[in-house]
Amino acid sequence: MPRVPLNMPKMSMTMEFGTVVEWLVSVGDEVRDGDALVVVTTDKVDMEVEATFPGVIEEIVAEEGAQLDVGQPMAYLQTEAEDLLGDLFATPPDEPPAATTSAPSPAVEVAATPATNDGLVRAVPLARRIAAEAGIDLSSVAATGAAHTIRARDVRDAIAERELRPQVPVAPAPLPAAPVAARAGIAGLFGDDRTRRLRVATANVMVASAAIPQFTVYRALDLGRLARSRETSLKGVSWTSIFVRAYALVLREFPQLNGYWVGNGIQVNTAVGIALAVDTPRGLLAPVLAEPDRMTLPELDRTVRDVAEAIKRGETDPNLFSGATGTVSNLGGMGVERFNALLTPPQATAISLGTVGRRPTVDSSGELAVQIACEAGLTVDHRVADGADAARALDAMQTFLADPVLLLA
Repeated sequence: MPRVPLNMPKMSMTMEFGTVVEWLVSVGDEVRDGDALVVVTTDKVDMEVEATFPGVIEEIVAEEGAQLDVGQPMAYLQTEAEDLLGDLFATPPDEPPAATTSAPSPAVEVAATPATNDGLVRAVPLARRIAAEAGIDLSSVAATGAAHTIRARDVRDAIAERELRPQVPVAPAPLPAAPVAARAGIAGLFGDDRTRRLRVATANVMVASAAIPQFTVYRALDLGRLARSRETSLKGVSWTSIFVRAYALVLREFPQLNGYWVGNGIQVNTAVGIALAVDTPRGLLAPVLAEPDRMTLPELDRTVRDVAEAIKRGETDPNLFSGATGTVSNLGGMGVERFNALLTPPQATAISLGTVGRRPTVDSSGELAVQIACEAGLTVDHRVADGADAARALDAMQTFLADPVLLLA
């Protein structure tokens, strides 16, 4: 039988490498077209790589944790399939395959269910394991994988839905006994597999961030005129969308801050992409809003809401996580007044936003007044810019926020 490589796929236009997170199969396993073989992560996004032809896992050459360039082999399969040009990025078929009378491969477990045309449930090994641990009946899970195969994220979505409604507890199926040391090690780590992988990805980014000389400047932004506009012409537009647009305008005006350090100078980005930190049930994710200053404010507001809702539902399209030139982190809705956001390499800036609210101030005539304001912190890579540059950038942001006409232009 031909020996065919399973290569690291290119999961987004900007992806150059990926990390092997977890193998879902072992050497000697028989797999079918559409079976998930391995979990790969890039920029905090976990994706299951599926087989595009049937065969047997002959060799695994990339261990869990290995980082590979796109196109490098992760494993080798033996196959009798004639078509070896399967497309890893093919759209799953709209209809399930026709029923057959042949028995399924012994390597693929199935369960009886009246919900499918052929009376069988197809599920990847990781999905079966998660379902067993949580006491989830696979026949009740909606499948989104190729050939209506249940994937791990389908089971996680079912678990999340179950937690939103009262339900009689179901005892999880017993798992094979593991060595005492292994059980103790896993039991001592916080969170499930997905949570731990997300924390590891975040840790890797923050370790790189710690090597960057960075500083944060703070300023209270006067939002009085905008607050009045939000009651009339900007009715319904969120503060987050307004801040994203103003920050994008600042990066457009200061190309130096929209660049990144390359060792012997600053490389300027021609496009502006704002990563928006979103708190999700799976952890912190930062989808990217491309050219937000080129949209109308209502269009941007709809995009911000749609993207945030999709991310919270678990729709982690890898293309949503590339092209960022700066990051917005808004904790104002959680009552936080002031904090500093750390840089995400290679971005040169990040802005933190606290609560929008009323606070006492002294006006130009020396009288006590009430101001609607927000505390902003602009963190900057000190190799790219100095404190005065950051101060000028925040001053420009205040200018945009003080005049709705400039913000909408």
